[in-house]
Amino acid sequence: MLKTNTNLKLYEKGLFFLSLGGIGEIGANCYLYCCDGKWIMIDLGLSFADEQFPGVDLLVPKIKFIEEIKDNLVAIIISHGHEDHAGAVAYLADYIKCPVYASSFAKLLIENRLKEFGKLDTIDLIEFDSSQNLSLDNFNLRFIDTTHSIPQPQAIVIETSYGNLLHTADWKLDDQPTLGNSLSKNSFIDLGNEGVLALIGDSTNADVPGYSGSENEVREELQQIFARYINRIVVTCFSSNIARIINIVNAAKKNNRKIALIGRSMKKNIEAAIKTGLIDDNNIFISEEEASLIPKENLVIICTGSQGEKRSALYRIAYNSHRNIHLEKDDVVIFSSRDIPGNEKSINALKNLLIRQRIEIITADDDLVHVSGHGHAEEIKQMYNWTKPYISIPVHGEPMHLAAHKKISEASQVPLTKILQNGKCLKMAPGDCSIVDNIETGKLIVEGKYLYDSESEFIKNRRKYSFEGLAMISILLNDDNSIGKNIQLSLIGLPDLELNFIKEEFKKEFVKNFTKLNNDQKSSDQNVTDLIRKSLKFVLKNILYKKPEIQIHIIRD
Repeated sequence: MLKTNTNLKLYEKGLFFLSLGGIGEIGANCYLYCCDGKWIMIDLGLSFADEQFPGVDLLVPKIKFIEEIKDNLVAIIISHGHEDHAGAVAYLADYIKCPVYASSFAKLLIENRLKEFGKLDTIDLIEFDSSQNLSLDNFNLRFIDTTHSIPQPQAIVIETSYGNLLHTADWKLDDQPTLGNSLSKNSFIDLGNEGVLALIGDSTNADVPGYSGSENEVREELQQIFARYINRIVVTCFSSNIARIINIVNAAKKNNRKIALIGRSMKKNIEAAIKTGLIDDNNIFISEEEASLIPKENLVIICTGSQGEKRSALYRIAYNSHRNIHLEKDDVVIFSSRDIPGNEKSINALKNLLIRQRIEIITADDDLVHVSGHGHAEEIKQMYNWTKPYISIPVHGEPMHLAAHKKISEASQVPLTKILQNGKCLKMAPGDCSIVDNIETGKLIVEGKYLYDSESEFIKNRRKYSFEGLAMISILLNDDNSIGKNIQLSLIGLPDLELNFIKEEFKKEFVKNFTKLNNDQKSSDQNVTDLIRKSLKFVLKNILYKKPEIQIHIIRD
């Protein structure tokens, strides 16, 4: 049974871990740690909606619980700037009453989104220096710079009176990263020698054997691919993958091409990269208007849309609805990203559309145009060998990823591995490591700049309509309780070839039952409504084999 009011005395003594999002799913990362009554949160991210939320693009975690601990939540720490770790901050700004700490690049991305929402002054957003410790009530945090597909990713060491915790966040091994330094093996070995009570670790690629590969290999591959073609080249990737974009810039320079950025988030992230000195050549970028004028052999387009999103730049370009960018036969589109689970259908639909236009498609299955920012199985094993934790808590992954992560931790001789669910609070110390509480969790859906509970009635109705359709019927009842002749019936999301036949069959069924009612029953709108619904359901099931939602409008003359 989920709780809305928690016994906070339970948390006054001990060390606890609680996920409000990010376990059993990809995205919406939101993790809470409590030490002797004081709390910190690591990350507050969003996730992509799937087909169970028709018409919805984004979800954010439900963080109602922080209202209960608002006097003891001392900070939110953002591990890096990816949307699935930082993207919900702007949406949930009104609920955040504590300081939010982020690196310079992540801070700039969060500020940009807060400005869009008019919430910049709502949050106390503080830039941290990863070379310095962050001292908070009952916690001392230190940061280990790691390697990922975005600037300034950090693993976070959480020092407490009960022992050290390691929150790895997103990471990989890369001896030749495009951005930053390679991951510091010695820092993790030293931490392991100090002792690690628990490792809370990324599971995204735990089910993928071997190693993830180096971004430097992608850099070299892109140069060679660009040299092969004389037509337009479009590269779609995540807008926050600055390392990949730097490699695209490098390949464009080597092949005498200018770059046009298409997509709002792409432009915003590049602006942030230029401001923070991560991209130093601003002259290579041209406007959309200029891109439509220069020779196609001198052009590279970088755009959003790698996941087949219907509002993305690539989607509009593919459907020839972009104002300035139009593709032609033999142009090339490079998908320089991985498919997020659940997005395969939309991605394949977009690829097929391009192929039908005789545009060449290149993916990671064809050439080395993508390496993951998340470590594969051998890298995760290496992390356990370095840090030697007593407890493993797999996070950031669907159930199959968490199960694969558990196999790695057990093979690495970790004494205890706990696969949790969002809302299950784990007491790590003192005493036995066990689940001690169950907190309300869930998702809020993003509609524009507004948030609604994912269990809202309108979403349930939208889901029902999308599966079974909608029947709308209006009936006129005269003063003498006789039925008006002009019954109006509309079918939405249902075949209407049989509409007249359905209407006639409904009339027969309804009249047959209506005449059995006495005058008092006929005068009751509720009785008549129930009878209309029953009669129409019966007819639609027999003719269309469907059970649509039914909306009824009774008019009394």
